[in-house]
Amino acid sequence: MNATRQTEALQRRIRHLEKQVAGLQAVLARKDRSEQDLVRAEARFRQIIDSTSEGFVLLDPGFLITDVNRSLLKILGYRREEIIGLEVSQLYDDGTRDFHFASREHLSIEVQLLTRHGEKVPFLFNRSVLRNSAGILTGYVGFFTNLTELKIIEHEKQKIQQRYRDIYENAVQGMFQCSPSGRYISVNPAYARMLGYRPEELLAMKDVANTLYFDPRERQRNLDTVNRVGEIRDREVKLRRKDGTAIWVIAYARKGTDEKGRPIIEGIMVDHTERKKAQEKLKKSEARFRYLAIHDNLTGLYNTRYLYQALEKLSRQSRKSKTPFSLIFMDIDNFKRVVDTHGHLKGSRTLQQVAGTIRETIREPAFGVSYGGDEFVIVLPGMDKDRALQQTRDLRRRILESVYLVDAGLNIKLTASFGIATFPDDADEVKGLLALADQALFRVKEGGKDGIFATLELEQEALSVPETSI
Repeated sequence: MNATRQTEALQRRIRHLEKQVAGLQAVLARKDRSEQDLVRAEARFRQIIDSTSEGFVLLDPGFLITDVNRSLLKILGYRREEIIGLEVSQLYDDGTRDFHFASREHLSIEVQLLTRHGEKVPFLFNRSVLRNSAGILTGYVGFFTNLTELKIIEHEKQKIQQRYRDIYENAVQGMFQCSPSGRYISVNPAYARMLGYRPEELLAMKDVANTLYFDPRERQRNLDTVNRVGEIRDREVKLRRKDGTAIWVIAYARKGTDEKGRPIIEGIMVDHTERKKAQEKLKKSEARFRYLAIHDNLTGLYNTRYLYQALEKLSRQSRKSKTPFSLIFMDIDNFKRVVDTHGHLKGSRTLQQVAGTIRETIREPAFGVSYGGDEFVIVLPGMDKDRALQQTRDLRRRILESVYLVDAGLNIKLTASFGIATFPDDADEVKGLLALADQALFRVKEGGKDGIFATLELEQEALSVPETSI
């Protein structure tokens, strides 16, 4: 009986022990799996940090290095065992620190790492705090990002920016940036010199349109073009300098944006003033050339070149419209005496003043012609013989009443002889008309001068010879 009970108790004990052993085996199996998972996780972690191009360090709470990846070792040129246990600050030149960001949990600084060979390499060091599940500080994790290429790019950018500033500051062309409203954002020295201002005066200028533009609407037209097509090219603009004088520029401008994306207008202006003056001078020279081509240089009246061209045109118009026109041939009597007495210069000045008398007496479309020496021709479009005679009497009276070279201290009195011919009554072609008018003048000169002779007319004028028909 007792043996049976002992056997049963022993069996129960064996089963209990078997359960404990099975439980222990399960715990050991789970532990093995956890350790394997941890090994795999560590291997995976090592693979990740060793494959990154960034330098990695693991620090204890005292900032001593406990782990490092291959990238950082390669950068520094050290072996792993030479790095482990060092304080992280020993890896870089402490005097080169440049703080980017700092807080209780994170730090970001720019440093120069010191390699085994004494080189200094720029890096960005980002460090973060590690805590356990209870929130207790267990260490730090840090990454070093190589800034060499970025520094090279920044250096090149700075060189480009400096080059641009040098070009901007030293350019002979005026360069500017302004807002759409017209306020200047930046101007280079050449632009300021061009307008006679200091750069800071232009930057402070509030009403650009009314200050710099002779016509403020011109700026608005330029702005409308830029807004419509995006730019203006080779546009001639007249601006007002600080001293009030005009400057002509050739403008190039386009729409753009600043660093914040706000709209701006930027452009270049080239001083065009001297070229503009040269162009104006050329235009005046061309106009003067055209003027001299058909005008007498001494008297300012038309010359014979213009006379012949005008008479051909006038004769065609007269035939078509069946309207007459008349010619007056005029010769100053005894003009040689004026020249012999007072000299050629005074004689020339006298001819100029006689030409002035002709201009004052006739009205357009009539015009005077210097025919040579002291002879003149007056062309009277639309005038028949009677009206031509009246015009000639008026001119003759004006000459008789005038005193010449008063401004030179002289009191010269003149008379003149006149011959008249009318188209088509006297001749139906220009050459014949000129010949008849010349012959009429010759009749007066033969008869004693100081008179009027009209073809196909017979009149007696005061101080004139009797007129007879040719």
